[in-house]
Amino acid sequence: MMRKTLSILLTVMLVAALCVPLQAHATEAHAARQPDYSRTGSISVDIETATGKTVGGGTLTAYHVANAVYDDGDNLFIYTEDFAGCNLSLDSIEDEENGAPELAASLAAYAEENGLTGTTVAVDGNGHAVFPQLTLGVYLVVQDTPAEEYEPIRPFVVTVPMWDGEQLVYDVQANPKPGTAVGMAKYNPPMEKLVQVKTGKAPEGSKFVFRMSPDQVGYPMPVNDEAVYDTATGSLTMTQNGPGFYEFGWMYFGLDDVGHTYTYKVYEVAGDEANYTYDTAIYLLTIVVTQNEETEEVLLDISYTDPEGRPVDSVKFTNVYEEPPTPPPPELPQTGQLWWPVPVLAVLGIVCVLFGWMLRRRDSGK
Repeated sequence: MMRKTLSILLTVMLVAALCVPLQAHATEAHAARQPDYSRTGSISVDIETATGKTVGGGTLTAYHVANAVYDDGDNLFIYTEDFAGCNLSLDSIEDEENGAPELAASLAAYAEENGLTGTTVAVDGNGHAVFPQLTLGVYLVVQDTPAEEYEPIRPFVVTVPMWDGEQLVYDVQANPKPGTAVGMAKYNPPMEKLVQVKTGKAPEGSKFVFRMSPDQVGYPMPVNDEAVYDTATGSLTMTQNGPGFYEFGWMYFGLDDVGHTYTYKVYEVAGDEANYTYDTAIYLLTIVVTQNEETEEVLLDISYTDPEGRPVDSVKFTNVYEEPPTPPPPELPQTGQLWWPVPVLAVLGIVCVLFGWMLRRRDSGK
């Protein structure tokens, strides 16, 4: 195993002084700082925001990085078998502001790359988690599963026991700074669908298709179980029934997004519903991600522009429904009229009447 030593730099911020040589004439102060290797310890973590709000949920994993051992008058840190090949110095472990965070990040990356396993515990509803019965040494704590809508806390290293300025503490309360939780910013892009009816009656079952397309693949996108995602373009397409107000789904932005500007095109996809003229407007959605330096809160600056580049408050699509006019019933075929038979038939009728009248007089004179 790789043997790593840590000098006696006892700080109230993070580490225990485990490197005090035992000398025959050790002072009382040195004796107080000498670890009791027969004991075990624990690490308690309270997860909260910078403003003191507790954040429950998720899990934490502790990796046993190095053992604390007493060897020939020296207190030593010796890497465990899992971390023996990491080639990292533990000398910066007491530098909470600079070296310790970098060391923790490097150790976390090594654990992930090598598929190392640690002890995982759940974070309760009050943001509290405990790792009990720990062998003395150095531990790396990471958050595998963050609380919902929160960033994972930063990995941190801690020693068991820890010097608090007066004595060695075996049940360590982790420094709250590395445990600060940062909430993710979220946004659910809304839109309104209108139908302008000119003639007729628009069917109630009409379907309309809308799309959000990022300028670059990999941008944060809405979470929508009913939408269709195109991995090639990164776009999201959703189908809705009839006019009304709709939302694309929640978009989440975290620490990795701070300092970035994301742009998206929002538009309607022309359908094949009869008698509809579809809206061809393309809106531009811009989201600028920043962070409050004091509270570490992630902030969003959201704006829309219409197809002419003018700022607008919302996205609105209007389709026109117009039924074609009802055609008149077909006319019967017309033929040319002949008028000459009319007088002939009239004369014949008169002749027939006179002839009948004459026959009737003759019969009555007999």
